Amino acid sequence: MMPSTKQTVEDSQRIGMQFLIADLSVAHTFLDVAAVTQSEETRKRNRLNARTAYEMVLHFLPRVSASDEEYPALEDKLRKLKERLIAVGYESTEW
Repeated sequence: MMPSTKQTVEDSQRIGMQFLIADLSVAHTFLDVAAVTQSEETRKRNRLNARTAYEMVLHFLPRVSASDEEYPALEDKLRKLKERLIAVGYESTEW
């Protein structure tokens, strides 16, 4: 039996939110790697990757619905990522 349209939309929303949370975790990992590498090229690339992930999350966030449990975690990871990006030299006015 095929799932209902409502179920498909709910599944899509849930998967989208999981993707955004995972993307934020990866972005934090990029900054962790950038903080410990000896290579300036690796540092720059990982910082840029983290910034790109941040921008992608902001882009897709309005398209998904978070549950009451998910939203605070997502908001916290997003806020911390922005703070870390600012700390490594990205100005918040750039986004």
